[in-house]
Amino acid sequence: MEKTKETRRDFLKLAGSICFTGYFGLSPSSLFGKPELSEVEARFYEKISGGKVRCLLCPNFCVRASGETGQCRVRENVNGTYFTRVYGNPCVIAIDPVEKCPLFHYQLPTPAFSIATAGCNLFCHYCQNWAFSQKGPAETKNYSLTPAQVIDKALEYKSGAISFFYTEPTIYIEYLIDIARRAKKVSLPCIMVTGGFINPEPLKELLPLIDAFTVGLKGFNNDFFREHIGGSLEPVLETLKIIHAAGKHLEIVTLLVPTLNDQPEAIKAEIEWIKANLGLSIPLHFTRFNPQYRLMQVPPTPASILDKARKEALNAGLQYVYTGNLPGHEGNHTYCPKCGKIVVERLSFRVLNNNHENGKCVNCGFSLHGKW
Repeated sequence: MEKTKETRRDFLKLAGSICFTGYFGLSPSSLFGKPELSEVEARFYEKISGGKVRCLLCPNFCVRASGETGQCRVRENVNGTYFTRVYGNPCVIAIDPVEKCPLFHYQLPTPAFSIATAGCNLFCHYCQNWAFSQKGPAETKNYSLTPAQVIDKALEYKSGAISFFYTEPTIYIEYLIDIARRAKKVSLPCIMVTGGFINPEPLKELLPLIDAFTVGLKGFNNDFFREHIGGSLEPVLETLKIIHAAGKHLEIVTLLVPTLNDQPEAIKAEIEWIKANLGLSIPLHFTRFNPQYRLMQVPPTPASILDKARKEALNAGLQYVYTGNLPGHEGNHTYCPKCGKIVVERLSFRVLNNNHENGKCVNCGFSLHGKW
């Protein structure tokens, strides 16, 4: 049995606050005036008639004339050539416990080095990071950080992985790929926290580079997607199947918003789909909604709704089901599917006790799903 020992100061240091000027010895590339935007040609697009381009990165398939940006706000047509405006220009840098992603079955020796740029290809009405995700790079304070410098900083802070987090990594795929390729050379794992709204071709190029995925399955209702998320459900389901088929570590998170995506029939349909397509061992996180962004009028998710969803998933046979944004709840812990004992005890994003040895339950020897 292994126990983690951390002081309150250590825990707060690793708690994953968004880090701004000075913490990493970096300063935003432009504190005043118009920020410098990258001029790197984008990938995954095609040129069409009239100087227009069609983006092939995600299922939005944006068609844009010269001077126009995609729905993601970061890819711009300049005289018939599509450019990414965020390459090397992250607006968020942080040190995070991997449990924040949330990844509960992918333990790291040290916290992850998290990075994100402005922009997103969805418009979630409850996004807690809307000040970055729902803005373009000209509206955020950005750092100038090459892929090589990202790796250098991660190694300097003895990070256990690179985490592409906070905003949608798909929209800065060119930057992500170059960082991940360098990370592979120094044996640094890469984590992608994504909404899963990406086309199969670019996703398959990412698979050799990404070690673990957290996919936000926003709901199991297309009306909810159209009205509150943007996009549609089917491409996300296809993403999940592709990641699973590739044998990559995968965890799913569904934030339950009262009256909008917490209907019992939708939750049941999601559970049954996961069983049929991904199996019983994929970790599933049901997380609590708190009023954010454009849904300030909606109350927080009652704990009873999360309890009911978790119990239904467990009764259906899913082995690892969690409740998020409820510190101290029994659904924070990992239980052995065979003997029922707690094998990982947590308080929010903090691991209190590991009651396993190399991924095997110390009580019965059952091999747990994941990387330990």
